[in-house]
Amino acid sequence: MLPLNESILRKERFNIGQIFVQRCIVIMVLITGLNMLLITGASGRIARRAAALLAQKGYSLRLMTRHPQQAPAVDGAEVVRGDFAEPATLDGAFAEVSAALVISGSGKPGERAQLHRNAFEAAVRARVGHVVYLSLQGASPRSKYPYSRDHSLSEQYLAATGLPYTVLRNAFYLDMFLEKFDVEGVMRGPANETRGAFVSREDAARTAAAVLANPPGGTHDVTGPEALSLAEVARRFSALTGRQLRYQSESGESGRERLRKREEASWRVDLAVGWFEAIAAGELEHTSDAVFRFARKEPLNIEQYFTLFPELLQSLRLAQDEDSGS
Repeated sequence: MLPLNESILRKERFNIGQIFVQRCIVIMVLITGLNMLLITGASGRIARRAAALLAQKGYSLRLMTRHPQQAPAVDGAEVVRGDFAEPATLDGAFAEVSAALVISGSGKPGERAQLHRNAFEAAVRARVGHVVYLSLQGASPRSKYPYSRDHSLSEQYLAATGLPYTVLRNAFYLDMFLEKFDVEGVMRGPANETRGAFVSREDAARTAAAVLANPPGGTHDVTGPEALSLAEVARRFSALTGRQLRYQSESGESGRERLRKREEASWRVDLAVGWFEAIAAGELEHTSDAVFRFARKEPLNIEQYFTLFPELLQSLRLAQDEDSGS
C-alpha cells in the first residue's frame, strides 16, 4: 500500500494531466472551427481557382453558391447553397468561419451593392473574423463604369460593419477582351489611347487565395505587370491567335448609338460603353505590386497567361474559322 502522501500526489498528477488533455481538446476544436474559410460565388472561375489553391495547402473550406450542383469538386470542401438575394440562406454559410471571401454577385448596377450589403450583414451576425471583398480598380462614386460605382458603395457598406476587412480592387480582366472583338476582329469603344494595367484571372485568384489565408487589411489595387493601350492589346492578341485584330476608337455617344440597335436594356449599354470610358479616364492606368507582395509570384503578361491557359483563346480562333468559312 502506498504512503498517503504519495497516493495523493499520484492522484493530483492524474487530475492535472486529465485537465491538460481536456483543455488541449477544447483548444483544438476551437482552432479547427476558426480555420474554416468561406468562399462565395464558388461556381465562378476566380472562386474555383482560389479554392483549389487553398485546398492544396490543406485549408478547411466552405464553398457557397446559388447552384451547389455547379460547385467545383474540391477535396474536403463543404458545399452550401447561399444567395445574396436571400438573406436567410446566408447565416448558415457564414457561421463559424474565420475569414470570408466575398465575390461580386450578379445583378444590375445599383442593385448589386445591396446584395453585397446582405452578405456583409450576415458576416456581422456570424462574427466572422475578417472579410475579404473583391472590388474593382478605380472604384469611386464618380467612376465612369457603373459597376465600379457599385463597388464603391459596397466598400462603404463593408467599412460600416466594423469588421476587420481587406478590399482587393482588381483591374479589368485580360479575359474580358475575348468578348470585345466583333466578327470582323474589331474592338470598338471610347478608350482613346489611354492605358490600363489589365490583370489575369489567374493572378486575381492567386492573390485572393493568399489574402484570404493571411488577411493584411486595407485596400489594395491588383493589376497586371504593365499598362497597355487597347491598340497594343489588339496587336498582341493578333500575334497569339494568328487573326487580324484591331482597336477602333469611337466617341461615347457613337458607341451608345451603335449598341442601342441590338440591346434594348439601357443599363447594359451603359455598362458596355462605361467600361471603355473608365479606361479613357485613367481609372486603370496604374500598376501595383500586390500580386507579388501577397501571392509571391510575378503577375502574368498577356503572352504568359494565354500560353498557360491556351483554351481561353478558343473563342477568338473559332471566330476566325467562321469568318474564313472553314
